[in-house]
Amino acid sequence: MIALVDCNNFYASCERIFRPDLIAKPVIVLSNNDGCVIARSNEVKDMGVSMGTPLFKINDLVRNYEINIFSSNFALYGDISNRIMRILKNDIANVEIYSIDEAFLDFSDFNNHETIALDLVNKINKWTGIPTSIGIAETKTLTKIANLFAKQSKSKNIFHIDNSKIKFFTQKTKISDVWGIGNKYTKFLNKNKIYTAYDLTQKNDKWILNNISINGLKTMYELKGIKCFELELLSSPKKNIRTSRTFSKETSDYYKLQRIISSFASKSSEKLRRQNSKTSSISVFIKTNRFKTRNNNFKLISKSNFEYPTDDNSIIVKEALKILNKIFIPGKLYKQAGVIIGDFQLSDKVQPGLFENMCQKNVRSKLMQAFDTINNVFGSESIKLGSEEFHNKWRTNRNKLSPSYTTKWNDILDVNI
Repeated sequence: MIALVDCNNFYASCERIFRPDLIAKPVIVLSNNDGCVIARSNEVKDMGVSMGTPLFKINDLVRNYEINIFSSNFALYGDISNRIMRILKNDIANVEIYSIDEAFLDFSDFNNHETIALDLVNKINKWTGIPTSIGIAETKTLTKIANLFAKQSKSKNIFHIDNSKIKFFTQKTKISDVWGIGNKYTKFLNKNKIYTAYDLTQKNDKWILNNISINGLKTMYELKGIKCFELELLSSPKKNIRTSRTFSKETSDYYKLQRIISSFASKSSEKLRRQNSKTSSISVFIKTNRFKTRNNNFKLISKSNFEYPTDDNSIIVKEALKILNKIFIPGKLYKQAGVIIGDFQLSDKVQPGLFENMCQKNVRSKLMQAFDTINNVFGSESIKLGSEEFHNKWRTNRNKLSPSYTTKWNDILDVNI
């Protein structure tokens, strides 16, 4: 038996933790540059506001219904997510963290599934203030469906689909709501008169393999209660790391772009070390504003390989700046830039180069450890390379940013007793 824990309207719920006055009031969270809606409270969903809606299109709704707007505060959301996952891991032996607000749990050792689930819902709500829903079923795909019904529950926020009720609930589930079925497949399946999850289970294996994929076939079997997707208890390291931003203001300043790219490359290096990997390649790109130069849009990108796999900030930044120098076109106004590192190897599996200076490499490794330790203890970006941006005026607009209540000393909430 598997359970899926899903935090309800997670980003909006995080904003309400320290603002209880917003409970039952409409809340939206915006994307970078405060552009589009990426999270909505139930009150906003009931108004018909869709995910990805640009803010300027709902200005009238915001005014008329006094919708509370927040810029995305990922430091806060990440910390609350970590607290929730620790609660789950403390009570459940096998947990697969699926996303920032979702986790699959192994319930096979329990008989009282709903009692355990209810205890988790209450504990998470009491200890973090985040409302959650839990769906329980024999397969991952069915737990996703069970979770949809759990969110509609007005009392316990828990829903269990046992094998005897699979047909009933798959008939009530639109094919677009099935895990792994995106918009493209939904349109294709609708054309073939497949409108519900149950309709998909009535197709034969050969048809699904020929028209969807092997994962589509596994999904079909999971909808029948046959387990095909196991819990992934060990998180796989990322295959590439991308650090990019859309700027609040366009710039043609080459030296400004140098500092920005340095910051991105350095940040990517830190992420790389956290997953105990080294990179063999790096790409850098810069883009003009496609909305202003529709017929003359530029995305300039180039890739380079390192002589030896590395996780060293200085080496990665140096190579990134070489690429920037090669692709930069003077006179263009750039709206976005980014760094992508890839072709990873685990640090303890990297074979030393024949002519590599191992003495210098060991010294640099200790320097990077000190670099990370300082930033971990005193806060992110407490220490930087001299080539990086220090004032960060290029950062995205976040005019409605809430305090980082749980991650910054200066933002800790004051309570007067």
